[in-house]
Amino acid sequence: MAREEDENAIRLGEVVRLEDDRLGTVRARCHVASMVRNGARWESPGAYHRPSVGRSLELHIAAVDEEIRALLTGVDPSLQPFFGMMLYHLGLDAERGPSGKRLRPVLCTLVYEALTGDERGALPAAAAIELLHNFTLIHDDIEDQDPARHHRPTVWTVWGVPQAINAGDGMFAVSRLALQRLHRFPAERVLEFARLVDEACVRVCEGQFLDISFESRTDVTPERYRAMAAKKTGALFAAAAQGAALLATEDRSVREALARFGDAFGQAFQAYDDVLGIWASTERTGKVEMNDLTKRKKTLPVVLGFERSQGKTRERLAALFAPAAPLSSESAEQIRVILDDLGVRALIDAEITEQRSRALHALRGIASIAASREPLDMLERLVASATGATTEPAGAVAP
Repeated sequence: MAREEDENAIRLGEVVRLEDDRLGTVRARCHVASMVRNGARWESPGAYHRPSVGRSLELHIAAVDEEIRALLTGVDPSLQPFFGMMLYHLGLDAERGPSGKRLRPVLCTLVYEALTGDERGALPAAAAIELLHNFTLIHDDIEDQDPARHHRPTVWTVWGVPQAINAGDGMFAVSRLALQRLHRFPAERVLEFARLVDEACVRVCEGQFLDISFESRTDVTPERYRAMAAKKTGALFAAAAQGAALLATEDRSVREALARFGDAFGQAFQAYDDVLGIWASTERTGKVEMNDLTKRKKTLPVVLGFERSQGKTRERLAALFAPAAPLSSESAEQIRVILDDLGVRALIDAEITEQRSRALHALRGIASIAASREPLDMLERLVASATGATTEPAGAVAP
């Protein structure tokens, strides 16, 4: 076991099985071979298809990653293992190279470019949003006891729970420092952006509280679930889009339209993520197959399943969810069969389509004042790809 006070024992990508969980919360588990194979990098399809979005997308991602690296490097060498945990989680360590979706920061830079013609001014804001999002993911992996993310061991399974908690805390603090790099904007506007992001962070934490509490309940309604998803996922998507507009323009109608766009995009993305959590393969998600069912998570498909089921089917569904997590793969498969029999997948697909349409309607509403059309086209394709659309949205953004 690598002792956390021994810097030389901490190597990026090395999996350490915890034998002493000092917090008494979770214990590391052996990683499924199909998720992590001898530390080799996997090329995952991810949550969206980058090439289909546009050629300049990779430039946006590279610029955001460079901004993040500037915040997490150049420190005291003795502290590099601390920042190395953050770089590892972000996929920015030299051993692996880039990984992760970068949806939220790209949302920010594309919106800003659409309104101003140049994305560079929003890079510190985009970095702050991505660091904030990933601080929640480091902690979420501990709370959910997830052994892998993006086909890699999670931070807590490599360095232990105490160090992972601290790395997440540190990433949150660095996200605040990123805002101080917004030099070209008036102080009042930077403060307004900071307040927007802080409020979104609180809503994300509220959503996580509700999500965890739902795991032990079978009376969660679709309305309660959607309210949770609006906080946990929609809030930060909305902040990314609205925040970019806040920095780019004083037009409140544009800011509000982009907030609606981000919220609807986030909720469509969450619903699609719920689909992947039950019906996607390990190769697709980088997590255990049927991961959400194994963890007894009351995602939207499960909530709709309980709402639609009656009589013995409902009793069977409740009985399958009765044991403590993790559920067996056999139980998870039986739950999935019940959801299929109830036609839940079609209901979710319809909901994703509705939220996607709401997002695109709000986005197209700002086309007449856009400084650049290409980023709007890219945003449409991003929404389509990240929410599972089989084709690009019909028609580009109107001139």
